[in-house]
Amino acid sequence: MLNSFLQALATKLVEEILKRLVEWLSPKVLHAVPHRASPNCPSCGGYGVRRWATGGMWVFLPSVLAFALGFGFTLLGVLLVVLTVVAVLVSDGAGGIVPALLAPLGLLVPATLMIAGAFGLAHYNSYPPKWCARCHARWPRRERNEYLRASAPVLTCDCGQRLRVPRTAAGTRLRCPRCRTEHATPAPARP
Repeated sequence: MLNSFLQALATKLVEEILKRLVEWLSPKVLHAVPHRASPNCPSCGGYGVRRWATGGMWVFLPSVLAFALGFGFTLLGVLLVVLTVVAVLVSDGAGGIVPALLAPLGLLVPATLMIAGAFGLAHYNSYPPKWCARCHARWPRRERNEYLRASAPVLTCDCGQRLRVPRTAAGTRLRCPRCRTEHATPAPARP
């Protein structure tokens, strides 16, 4: 009867430790990944997106490997820890409580490896994509209206065509692409 009580106590202890670890780790990993960019290209909707995270693939691949190995060995380690605790408590009884409580310490290395891999993946995925491998569009890019507002003056031709005057073209003649009329560009405004 004492052995079954100790087995149930050890199982509950391991379950509680794992539950607390998951409750502590999950929000940290999920909140570490800001979703600033959509996974697909805004121009063509394709999924051939490249990221510009610092380190690039040299961060991503070791992080995936570390997370996968840490996760796999943690799962196997939990099973081994539970079996070890049960075996020690069954064979030694109450005298085996101290070695049984030391068994979960074997999970520290794979759990640390898994956490390090998760943070590496969160770091990599927190950077927005930069260019699409399918249509070669680049972003984040300013919207057209914002670009026109931030650029040099805009001339309106007699035909209604709006002409943006490049800063380098000040004092030259500008031709309308629609009606082919030439316009004198204004001199740059002095600040």
